[in-house]
Amino acid sequence: MNPTVDDVTDTGYQHPRDPVELWLARQWQEVIGFAVGIRENFFQVGGNSLDAARLINAVLEEFGVQLPLNVMTEHPTVESLATRLRDQNERLSDPLVPIQRGDGTRPPLFLVHPATGQVGAYCHLAQALGEEFTLFGLQATGLYSDADPVRTVPAMARAYVDAVRAVRPAGPYLLGGCSTGAAIAYEMATQLAHTGAEVRLLAVIDVGLLDAVTESWFDESPRDEDLTGVLDRWKARGVVPQDATPEFVARSLRVWQANQDAVRDWSPQPYSGPLDVFRGPSGDRSPTADWPVTAVQRVHEHTTDSRHLAGALHELIG
Repeated sequence: MNPTVDDVTDTGYQHPRDPVELWLARQWQEVIGFAVGIRENFFQVGGNSLDAARLINAVLEEFGVQLPLNVMTEHPTVESLATRLRDQNERLSDPLVPIQRGDGTRPPLFLVHPATGQVGAYCHLAQALGEEFTLFGLQATGLYSDADPVRTVPAMARAYVDAVRAVRPAGPYLLGGCSTGAAIAYEMATQLAHTGAEVRLLAVIDVGLLDAVTESWFDESPRDEDLTGVLDRWKARGVVPQDATPEFVARSLRVWQANQDAVRDWSPQPYSGPLDVFRGPSGDRSPTADWPVTAVQRVHEHTTDSRHLAGALHELIG
């Protein structure tokens, strides 16, 4: 008997950390039928040789890479197989990152990255919402390429609105984010509203409600000569793949600093739609106190369990 999602996630589930692991984890879920963590063995959670062949074919279609038939035996985890594909991740450095493919019965939910620029923090929430929901993450420019980070909130919002409209040309739109992502989502909502588009949801999420490391990646801003030490700490904490490089740390720090500066210098414009604020038990860690009072704030108090947050989102989305 295949394990259920709860069986898998309750026994050490570890969320994907970069676009390659996100893509592979999504393929595994489509093939096996439920979500798995990046360190769970493909065959031990119910995969078989036919399933492995389907994954190899999906890799060929997405990356143009023909993997050997025994690749799943040699690399039976998402984490391990991702090391074979990371050099072919050019298409996966786009702002829009599919986290979960739903059944199309509801509008997709678009969640913007926190200051780290990463979107892996939303993986567990996607599972808690249920497989019928489509969820996209919007990740920062400059994490997985040499492109310069975008340095203002309005510019990030414009780029992300373009990415969202590429897959959903018309509303209604469901937007949200935690930390820096909440501010960017707010700016996206104001830009969409100015065009007459319907924004059905604008969610400000307390980072404490997400089952993942977010802002604690950067307890302090290290000097350039500390990059190797920072990388070692990140690897020890499992927040980056083992094949990550000091160059990735440098890019991540540039993105983090750009996001911090962007929010500090941002002047939010009035927004007349509702603003749903999801607070954890530690209190309101959202930036909404400094936002225009034109938005009607609806506050939702929750525990740190993402299932409670998912339940509240269920009710709002319908």
